[in-house]
Formats: sequence, C-alpha cells, structure tokens
Amino acid sequence: MSIALVVRENKKLVLEKLPLPQYGPKDLLIKVTHVAQNPTDWKHVHFGLDKPGSIVGCDFAGEVVKVGKEAVGNYKKGEHVAGLVHGGLDSQMGIRGAFSEYVVQEASLVFRYPSTISPEAVSTLPLVSITAALGIFHEMGLPLPPATIKANFLVWAGSTSVGQCAIQLAKSIGCYVITTASPARHDYLKGLGADICFDYKDPNIVSLIKEAAQNDLAYAFDCVSEIDSTKQVCAALTANNSQLVTVLPFIKTELPSHITEHRVLMYTIFGFERILFGQFYPATPKDKEFAEKFYKLLSNMLLPKGLLKPNRVTKIPGGLNGVQEGFKRMMENKVAAEKLVYTLAETDHSSKLRYGWICCQRPSLQDEHSLN
Repeated sequence: MSIALVVRENKKLVLEKLPLPQYGPKDLLIKVTHVAQNPTDWKHVHFGLDKPGSIVGCDFAGEVVKVGKEAVGNYKKGEHVAGLVHGGLDSQMGIRGAFSEYVVQEASLVFRYPSTISPEAVSTLPLVSITAALGIFHEMGLPLPPATIKANFLVWAGSTSVGQCAIQLAKSIGCYVITTASPARHDYLKGLGADICFDYKDPNIVSLIKEAAQNDLAYAFDCVSEIDSTKQVCAALTANNSQLVTVLPFIKTELPSHITEHRVLMYTIFGFERILFGQFYPATPKDKEFAEKFYKLLSNMLLPKGLLKPNRVTKIPGGLNGVQEGFKRMMENKVAAEKLVYTLAETDHSSKLRYGWICCQRPSLQDEHSLN
C-alpha cells in the first residue's frame, strides 16, 4: 500500500492508502521522495479539470523500485531519477499523479541527475525545462547545444520558472538574451545568463528592448502570454519571419503578419490524445520523441556542465500534509522566483487529512487557461 493525495467529490483532497500502481514492460516503478508544485496542480482542482479519484501533481524526484523488461536506459533498482507525469487524469486511465508515494513512468521520459544536485532542487526542473525546450528547440527550430548561433532572444517574464529555463537554454546556444522582470530579480537573472534586464513596468520597455537588440529581434518567449504582454512582445519583434512562443494555447490573439506563433502545452510529450478545456489534442509522437531526446541531453550534458540550474527551492513542511498551504500561497500570488517543494518522508501517514478546496478570489481567465 502507498499514500496518495486523491481528489474526491466537491473538490476535496483526501490523503488515502492505495495499492501500488501497476507498471508495464517499458516503465519504471518509482518511489517518490520529493515533489515540486506547479500552477497546473492547483488549477486542475480549482477549475474541476480532474475527476474524483484522480491524483494531481507532475514534477517528482525519486528512486527506482522496479524496472520493466523492455525499459530503455539500463536503469537499476535504487537509482535516483527525476521526471514528470500527467497529474489529474481520470483514475481509470491508470496514470497516477506525482502527489503520491509511488508513480509509474516510461523509462524514456525520466532522467538521471548529478549527485551535486539535491533531489529537492532537481524536482523543480522536469515540467518547466521541457516547456522551455519545446518552444525554443522543437517549435522554433533553434539548434540543440552544443551547437551555437548568433541571435538576439527575448524572454518576457524571465523570473517565472519557465522563464528561468528559457534564459539558460537560449544562453547555452550562444544567444544574446534580453529579459524582463521586476528590478529586484535582475541580478539573479543575470547570474542565470541574461545579458540585459529591463523592468517590465517601464513605459518605454518596447523601445528599450529594440535598442538592446539593435532593431534585430526575431525570437521571443512570452512566459505570461496574456493580451498586454503579447502585444508588447510583438511590438519588439522587428525581424521578418519573427517567431514567438506562448504558453496559453487556449487564448487566441491577433498577431502581426511577420510573426509566427508557437503555442506550447507540455502535456503533448506523453504521446497519447487528450481533451483539455473541451479542445481535442491528438497524439503527437514527434513531441514525445523530442522530450526523450531532450531529457537525455539534460542528463548527459546540461546538468553535469551546469548549463541548466534548477529553480530556487522553498520547502513546505509536512510532506503531502503541507499541500493545502502550498496551494493557498500560489492561489494568492505569494510565490515568486521560487518553487514550492514537498518531502514525501515528512507526510504523516496516520493523519486523516481531508480538506475542502480553499476558496480565494477567482483567478482570471488567463490564469484558468494557463497550465504550465
């Protein structure tokens, strides 16, 4: 038996004992040691995207317990790995979210990490790194490292978790990285590789970006993707055939004719069809193939060479018993330039945790549609 945080009727989260999940020939059974919280986790509960019986949570770090006979990667019992799962799915699909003591994932979609990185820190990376990588390398078509190019690259909202990864990945291929954030975050983002930072509230922000790019900006990653941010990013993109990555695939905006938009939704990497917000997403084998390739690169090069650093960690005590507090902080916009992380060993197994959903001010439509 294992402990998991299960969604029940009326958006209640219940700490329950469940049988160990079944794993297939290509899978790993993983004992979860740490999980990181993402906006998609609380939004799945708050907006009723998950059915009763589902388990939310995406990012995890843990130890390999069982290895399927056809699993790739030569994984061994006891190895430390990290990855993500599609949390919040119907329990009948047999896919368990990360807020659980045990998860199953195909071996090709997890990765090893250096002993110099803590499991708390590495648990912050799987979702945000693949989101940034899908946009930069898979959708825009920029070369994977160690290849390099000379290009200006704008990351709007660089202090977001995806933004921090986008800065580092763009820098890893030699881009001149321009980013926006609150002034208090500028030094931190420069430490990640940003060449120049601007206050996103500056009324002259567009002209400042154009000047920094010498009126030659063809690539941008909008980590907010709301109407105002996308307008300003588009105004800064001056090159013919400019490319823009957005992370709100459900919000449609009118773009200038010289800009091609790439809408990224990381759930496409799992290789099976789904319906989200009433929209059908077909299986996309190429997205899965890219994710498998990127996670190998992450394990073999980006992490060992320090080219991609994890987010800053804020630990919430109490393991799964602390998720209520973490959800509340994120709903109230009290999480900035950090990731909330839970240590599963701190979960009180004897606790009869059962709490209803926290009612805060309803988030905006953009928040509702942002799953990253």
